[in-house]
Amino acid sequence: MYQGKRIAVIVAAAGSGTRMGGGISKQYVSIGGEMVLEKALKAFGNHPFIDDIFLVVKKEDMLFCYQEFIEKRMLQKIRAIIAGGEHRQASVYNGLKVLNSLDQKERQAQKGLLRPDLVLVHDGARPFISAEAINRLVEAAAKSGAATLGVPVKDTISRVESREEDLWVKESLDREFLYSIQTPQGFLFSELLHAHRKARTDDHMGTDDAGLVRRQGTPVSLVSGDYTNIKITTQEDLKFARGITREITDETNVAAVGSEPTSSPACFRTGTGYDVHAFVKNRDLILGGVLIPWEFGLKGHSDADVLTHAIMDALLGACGLGDIGAHFPDNDPSYKDISSLALLEAVREAVSAAGYEIGNVDGTVIAQRPKIAPYIKEMKANIANALKIENTRINIKGTTTEGLGFCGREEGIAAMASATVYRRASAPLIQEEPHI
Repeated sequence: MYQGKRIAVIVAAAGSGTRMGGGISKQYVSIGGEMVLEKALKAFGNHPFIDDIFLVVKKEDMLFCYQEFIEKRMLQKIRAIIAGGEHRQASVYNGLKVLNSLDQKERQAQKGLLRPDLVLVHDGARPFISAEAINRLVEAAAKSGAATLGVPVKDTISRVESREEDLWVKESLDREFLYSIQTPQGFLFSELLHAHRKARTDDHMGTDDAGLVRRQGTPVSLVSGDYTNIKITTQEDLKFARGITREITDETNVAAVGSEPTSSPACFRTGTGYDVHAFVKNRDLILGGVLIPWEFGLKGHSDADVLTHAIMDALLGACGLGDIGAHFPDNDPSYKDISSLALLEAVREAVSAAGYEIGNVDGTVIAQRPKIAPYIKEMKANIANALKIENTRINIKGTTTEGLGFCGREEGIAAMASATVYRRASAPLIQEEPHI
């Protein structure tokens, strides 16, 4: 997000790379131990402004990209892998059609399926896009509605003409107003979609997305790019790219001494939960879904299962989904005396909807009495069943406060829990073009 605007990136990587030679598409060539396309995807996946990445590749490369980037490398924010078209413009349009088909509902937004406000388009063969350049582009696109990166040309640019199979210089152009245009380019989603639709209607083939947008009368602002943000097209480009990689590696090694670590994608997340309930008479004592014979129960709106409540909060916290009070308010009559295991199942669904799988759960019951050791096995089974995970990923233990505090005075029971979740390694493979 940037200033409340959702931002998606279409990474166009469906080219065949015929000028590269060697039988391998340019975007899959390795430089510095990483594929060209992988470097580009990581740049956007690690950037805080970027919400969603939609990767467009050749149809025959879709499974390979899924296995390499989703399953193996678990790259973040890739929401779909989309089949490309017969040329770059058609591939970008395929991506736009998928974006336009997304559901606007908030529940779908939790899955990364919300239509964006701004869309960036980037060539998958440009591996060296910097976070600073993305910052500049997003700020400009949010302000003007359309923006592109560019750098001043350094060489003299001449217009030539052909005479008897030879080329001759006709005139040299003024370099002051000549820029080499780069990607990413950023636009209001509605502007770019309209520009592509108009181009298709008019059977117009542009050189880039900024050109299509300008063609419909929308001005495009220019912001400073980087000379290192090269597009790898030929073997000569590849040699230059490997030189850039060595330079970046050397600078990183020097800068790493005494510096803060760089950010990494949040593949794994942890959360903690804590809950307390007071003892009351004439109520069942439920812990981990187990009815425990005892003279007191716990006071609460639901069944007051303090252990399960702590686990629920830990899972919600790990996914950034708030707390149980927000999801199951204690003034809602529908939750009166409800089994907390049923609420735990609802939390499991929320975790899944947010795109996460549950790694493990560790819970601690804090009570002077009763002793919970005889019931731990059954508690683990109940919680594992509600979360649909193996018992081995659940740990439950009990402790006392050595007579100290409200637990020591046997006024109630407390519980705390921690949970680990990880981003689900999945993204749909979209081969059919949505109708828009």
